[in-house]
Amino acid sequence: MRKRTFAGWIVFFVKISLISLVATALGFVLFTLANFSDHASKFSFYIKTNDAEMAKRELIGLHYFYDLSRRWKVQWLADKYLFEDAPFYEVADSYLISDWGKVQNDLKEKLDDPRSYPYGNAKFRKEKAQFEKKAIKIDEALNFVMKEVAVDYEKALRNCLNSAGYSQCFDRVWNYDLVTNKKDAEEALKGQKPEPKFILGPPPNGVIPVLPKGPLPDGTEKEEKSGPANPRKRP
Repeated sequence: MRKRTFAGWIVFFVKISLISLVATALGFVLFTLANFSDHASKFSFYIKTNDAEMAKRELIGLHYFYDLSRRWKVQWLADKYLFEDAPFYEVADSYLISDWGKVQNDLKEKLDDPRSYPYGNAKFRKEKAQFEKKAIKIDEALNFVMKEVAVDYEKALRNCLNSAGYSQCFDRVWNYDLVTNKKDAEEALKGQKPEPKFILGPPPNGVIPVLPKGPLPDGTEKEEKSGPANPRKRP
């Protein structure tokens, strides 16, 4: 076995140092990417569960990673592969806290993007809020929804159909059908909902439940009882 010279040892240690440095940097990058993915997943989860406080916390974390990519001089790479949906994170947060004006402002230059479909929703909900505050009358709200919002919903539907299959565009189809039908649009603006057939959970104190008519599961007839007049319905 040939004995390693001093110069050989120097080369060996340099190689080991470089390998260690590359491994450390790669490990740090992978850890950062995993951390970013975790924040993005949590943000999406809190948006879906309507948890505005936790969603805001995760959004702050996502801002940190975006600033980190800028400091590392790799923002162009991060924009292409990591932060493609970043412009819509703020939109999702604004939508969650019902800031309809900000949703519209953030999306008005991106309406050709299929991910901009909340734009029409924000316009509809803003008009609904105006009607509920009695700032406008139902005819005015209906006219706005069936003309302007319908155009936005049609555009969102076309964008979806051009980028995905029909099965992924049901919500856009439903929105467009709703605002192009006067009766459905009026009911949506007024917030009318069908009365529940059954109210789950124990009744409030002092209220005797009213059971639906018909035989019990064992075939016997039940005794009908009534509670106080105009019982308060559960939300």
